Formats: sequence, structure tokens, C-alpha cells
Amino acid sequence: MTDPNVPRGALSLQNVLKYTVQHHDQNAEPKSEGALDADRAEFLTNALSAMTTDVSTELRAALSILNSNDATTEEQIESLDVIRSHIDQIDNAISLIKLGGTATLLRYIKDGDSEVRISALNTVAEVSQNNVFCQNALINDQFLPELIKNLSDTNQEIVRSSLYAISSLIRNFQPGYDEFKRIKGITALIPCLKSTTLSVYIKTAFLIAALTSNDKSARDDFVKAEVFPVLVDNLKLVEDFDIKQETTLFAISSLSLESDLKLSTEKRKEILSLLQQIISKNKQSENCEDIVNHARKIVDNLSAH
Repeated sequence: MTDPNVPRGALSLQNVLKYTVQHHDQNAEPKSEGALDADRAEFLTNALSAMTTDVSTELRAALSILNSNDATTEEQIESLDVIRSHIDQIDNAISLIKLGGTATLLRYIKDGDSEVRISALNTVAEVSQNNVFCQNALINDQFLPELIKNLSDTNQEIVRSSLYAISSLIRNFQPGYDEFKRIKGITALIPCLKSTTLSVYIKTAFLIAALTSNDKSARDDFVKAEVFPVLVDNLKLVEDFDIKQETTLFAISSLSLESDLKLSTEKRKEILSLLQQIISKNKQSENCEDIVNHARKIVDNLSAH
């Protein structure tokens, strides 16, 4: 049972080290049970005092467990926790890649226990975030095709975590976006805009908005893929703050800027009418300022064509 008085990071490290102790030097000559226990206890005591500041050693130990056929699900999750506790530092993330972490992570995002897969996906997202070295390595090692496959998984938490990883690999990183586009990642996002799981929908709509708000080329890619009408189908009349509608409006406002949407006169009027109602009902609400601003931008963009 987890001790609530022990910090999660410390507990994770202890478990990693315990596993390392239990499996180290397997080719050595067998010792008596008492001697073996004493040796392990001494090794663990020394390791706990010496390794807490040695990030590289901790990463190696965690990868050793993840690469073992004997590790339990709990040990795998603990090892990923140890890795995630360090990779917010760019140098540590790069070290993980140089230690061979990509092959390990790729194996875990493909199959296995769902909780472990989710943790591995979140690790991929965190290791590649704003880190060109790691983004390049993961793109070259073909992570994107596997992440896109995961978007059709029945487990919506796996879908959500895959979207997180995709976002980290392609936002503000042109080679990542180019590969995403090449393997038809834009089309793969469309079912996520039809998900009834709020977090999946929001992550998808926000990713679309982020990719297209300042990049006309990406905007044209998404318009061509018929993403705009799918977003519009999610547009509803709201009279108070609604995170789904705010994100929907953000994505629509990004796609509607200087875009050839090819809307019929009737459809354009329908959208404009709904937007005007949203503005009218929410313009006095401080909570809905962004909703109103996005709606007004869309009205301006659509009226300009």
C-alpha cells in the first residue's frame, strides 16, 4: 500500500532502486540467501544516498526496468514516474533520448496495460515539448504513425494522451507538422471532433486553433480537409461560459481568417445569425469575454468574403 506520508517521487525512486537491487548482477555466482539479502540491503542504502542527485543513473535504472521482461505493471508505472519527474529539464530529456529511451517508449505506446500506455504517452508528450532535439528523434523514429493509430482507440484516455503527444511533436515544429500532414493526420483528427468525451474534443479543437491561427498554409490544409463544417456542427447557442463552445469558436475563428471556405449563402447566413445570438446573449457577461471576442472575429471574417 502506498504510504501517504512519503512523497510520490521519493516512493518511485525507492521502488526503482529496489527493483534494480533485486535484478542486478544476475550472472554473478549464487550466494546464500542471508548474504544476498545483506548485500542487497547495503547496496540499496548506498544507492539511495548516492543516486538522488544522479539523474542519469536514475534514468538508466528506470529504463532498465522498463526493458526487463520481469517488471510488473506497478514497477513499469513507477519507472515512468521517475522519468517524468526529470524530463521537464531539457538536458534531462535529451539524456533520456541518448540513453535509448525512444525505443522503450515506442514499445510501450503500442501495446500493453492501458494505464502504462497512458503514462508512456504522457512521457512522450513531456519529453518532446519545446525540445527540437527530442522532437527530431521521435519524428525520425516513427512515433507519429503510432500516435495517429491511437486516435481510434476505444479508450478515450489513450486518445486524449495521444493528442497531447501529437501536439507536443508538431506545434511550432515544422518538420513534425509536415510529417503529420503527409501521413494524413489532419483527417485522423476529424473523428476526435465527434467524440462525446469533452477532454478529447477540447484538445482536438485547441490543437487545430493553435496550428492554424498564425499559419495560413496550415489553415488552408485544414479547410481543404473539410474540418470547418465539423467544427460548425459543434457550435451551439450558449448563454453562459462553456469551455467547449469557447474552444470551438477559437478554432472556427482561426480557420475563417482569410480562408476560402466555399460556404453557400444560406449556410453563411445561418452561421452569422447564430453568432449574433451568442454575442447578444453573452456580451454583458465577464465570464464570456473570450467567447464574445471569438464570435465577433468570425463574424468579421465571414462578412469580409
